[in-house]
Amino acid sequence: MATMTLATSAQLRTAASTSPSLGSRRASCAGHNRGLLATGSASSRVAARGHRGGRVAVTTRAVQEVMGSDFQAEVLESKVPVLVDFWAAWCGPCKLISKVVEKAEAEYSADVLKIVKIDIDPNPELVEAYQVYGLPTIVLFKDGKMVEGSKREGAINLPKLMDHLTTLGVTAA
Repeated sequence: MATMTLATSAQLRTAASTSPSLGSRRASCAGHNRGLLATGSASSRVAARGHRGGRVAVTTRAVQEVMGSDFQAEVLESKVPVLVDFWAAWCGPCKLISKVVEKAEAEYSADVLKIVKIDIDPNPELVEAYQVYGLPTIVLFKDGKMVEGSKREGAINLPKLMDHLTTLGVTAA
């Protein structure tokens, strides 16, 4: 079970500014001016409410967490387009979009779209390489390259994410 704490914007800014891995070029959280709910650990839902109010098991692929060392193989060398969700544990809006990304994972078959998450704190080289300076940020990669016009910063709902992917040539199955 995830533990929850309420962090003030000052606490989040302090945590972000003291992050040693990002140095002078660190991403900022889109919700840094508000008090945010932060959870200690993320867990995907494995059950959904059924039509009579009961619990029904649902099988979904898990969104894969990728480290910088795996980025080449998992993203750039992928045979299918890859949506990358750049996030941080201290970013409230990142937690909102993680639920959207999990739902999107269920909407697209594995042969149409792969979705991965990258925590920016242990991966500053990717932050720099792809100029991720606001969080959350999603980027689509195809054929080993970032798709032009695919980078989007800030929280987004599922219909808007699906529309964004459709304009980039990725349609749900």
